[in-house]
Amino acid sequence: MVQNTSYQNCIEACQECAAECLSNVVSMLGKKSDNACPKCCLECAAICRLCVEMMAIDAKFASEACRLCVKVCEWCAEQCAAHDHDHCQQCAESCRRCVEACQSVAK
Repeated sequence: MVQNTSYQNCIEACQECAAECLSNVVSMLGKKSDNACPKCCLECAAICRLCVEMMAIDAKFASEACRLCVKVCEWCAEQCAAHDHDHCQQCAESCRRCVEACQSVAK
């Protein structure tokens, strides 16, 4: 496995983002949403978990997975930020941190 700070930071950000997104889905149960939240959270958690797995094995296409993760996390951050709920705002912030970390791997 490639041992570098970018990978480690991205793995940690993806793990945090996936957990935050799934927590947000639970918090949104029974609540109406006028946009793609919480669906975006499910998709975001899935791509974040995939990125972690790809980076953990130093996969050939890890950087491509991270590029897709950037797009999904940006979408999720936008959707969650549109809600006033604290849990949605926390999720949006976690997605933004993940975008920054994944961009360093997705070069």
